[in-house]
Amino acid sequence: MLTASHILLGFAVLAVWLLSLWVHPFGRCPRCRGRRMAVPFGRYLIWLAYRHLTGSTRAKPRPRPCRVCKAIGRRQRIGSRTLHRTVRRIRGELDGQRKARQAALEENTR
Repeated sequence: MLTASHILLGFAVLAVWLLSLWVHPFGRCPRCRGRRMAVPFGRYLIWLAYRHLTGSTRAKPRPRPCRVCKAIGRRQRIGSRTLHRTVRRIRGELDGQRKARQAALEENTR
């Protein structure tokens, strides 16, 4: 049964998640795990199988720049862009309202 404490707990979890998106909008790349280089996985499996079957000491496939993160090592977390845009939009509207109030006060004092 859904109670008020469950709803409050849900809001608390949502608030913590939004705060983490605000503070850390980027996370490690899931493919290279932040190392910026990734070994082509298919080639690596073929190399492992070939090495196992033949006992070869042929060189391991060389790492290449990660194509997911473009060798940056970071990816934007889901929702962080939307959160930052929303906060920027709200701040812009509040700033416009504040400037309008100040302008109205200045006109009244003249």
